Amino acid sequence: MDIENEQTQRLNENDTEKLSGNTSYILTEKFLNDNLNEPYEIHMPVDQQHREDDDKAFELRNGEKSLGKMVKRFRRRMLISFVAVALIAALIGGGTVAGIMKYTNLGQKTQVINRYLPLSSNSNANLITNIAKIVSPSVVGIDTSTTYSNGFRSAFVSEGSGSGIIINSQGYIVTNYHVIEGASTITVSLSDGRKFSAQLIGKDSKTDLVVLKINATNLTSAKLGDSSKLEVGDLAVAIGNPLGESFAGTVTSGIISGLNRNLQSDYGAVNLIQTDAAINPGNSGGPLVNSNGEVIGITSVKLTSTNSSDTQDQFGMFQSQSTLVEGMGFAIPINEAKPIIDELIKHGYVERPMMGVSVQEVTQQDAAQYNIPVGLYIAQVQQGSGADAAGLQAGDVITAVDGTKVETSDSLQSIIAKHKVGDTITVTFWRNGRTLSTKVKLMSSSNAQ
Repeated sequence: MDIENEQTQRLNENDTEKLSGNTSYILTEKFLNDNLNEPYEIHMPVDQQHREDDDKAFELRNGEKSLGKMVKRFRRRMLISFVAVALIAALIGGGTVAGIMKYTNLGQKTQVINRYLPLSSNSNANLITNIAKIVSPSVVGIDTSTTYSNGFRSAFVSEGSGSGIIINSQGYIVTNYHVIEGASTITVSLSDGRKFSAQLIGKDSKTDLVVLKINATNLTSAKLGDSSKLEVGDLAVAIGNPLGESFAGTVTSGIISGLNRNLQSDYGAVNLIQTDAAINPGNSGGPLVNSNGEVIGITSVKLTSTNSSDTQDQFGMFQSQSTLVEGMGFAIPINEAKPIIDELIKHGYVERPMMGVSVQEVTQQDAAQYNIPVGLYIAQVQQGSGADAAGLQAGDVITAVDGTKVETSDSLQSIIAKHKVGDTITVTFWRNGRTLSTKVKLMSSSNAQ
């Protein structure tokens, strides 16, 4: 305040000296109007020529007071203008925005400034739209039917529907095994309205994958991505035909909710991607796509409820519970699907090493109750398999393989998966109170197809 008063006093003294002369002059003060853009002027007649000395002294005193007030008003208005300019500059520097902000300019009329909320630099309002345009032509509808006979004549009866993905221009299409399971005929509907009968090239129930083929031209194939680069929270877009052809090409979006979800199927453990993108019956076999429009998963299952008739739960989760669930969809990672797809196209099946036995897990409680060791109880031995040739029998309990204890089916499968068809493994087993061992030559899973 002392500095301001001193500056005001100096300014008043300087102007007083000017006022002491017998001159006529006009003081002009420039301010910003309510729009804070256009200046206006105030003209202040201060003196007249040939006034008497007493009048001059009276005007001099009034001029000093008026000038002081003018300076203070000028500074206040300059401060207001500075704040307004700073605010506008901050809004301009804030980036692209949305919304409206109101403020009152210290006694002046209320002004409204359009203000935009900052958006991410890599955001794109049309991102999902563009993804849909790129990927949708490679998504197909799949309808199946089975043969029905009443003893007099046969007919095809609609069995179900699903989705599929065109993976190359030769007409190869990937979908889920459960979509075509038990089908007598398979019809593929393209996004352009064309329909074709499909040939079954190969199937793998363990991974729930199937390859079909249609004889068609001008096909748009999908671009396959890299599921190993996925992170929880990444964008996920599902495209398919929920509830059949009536809703063909439905696009839903969400995020990657989880990775490496190890779920148990009738054929062993499967590794899946979890997403909250809306998935419904008919989406099975369709693509799960990333922000680049690349297929990073093949939609396989959605959990809606458990232990009820409407549960889509071929993986057998939560069978002992009755739980409503929402937003839990799953897809087969494309990196795990690629080698399966390649083998299905090449051989029509996936060759895996196997012993040729069906087993059940013996828990600690089972072991105590039946007086047998913890391990894997052999329920059945496939005739002609390596296990059969090695002398294993139903009722034996496998306790170790290659010196490693096995107590679960997953542990047995993980050991076998490290070998190739034709390799020999050492199996330790229990039979009638004795611990024995034998060599088992691994056979190809194709022999069990």
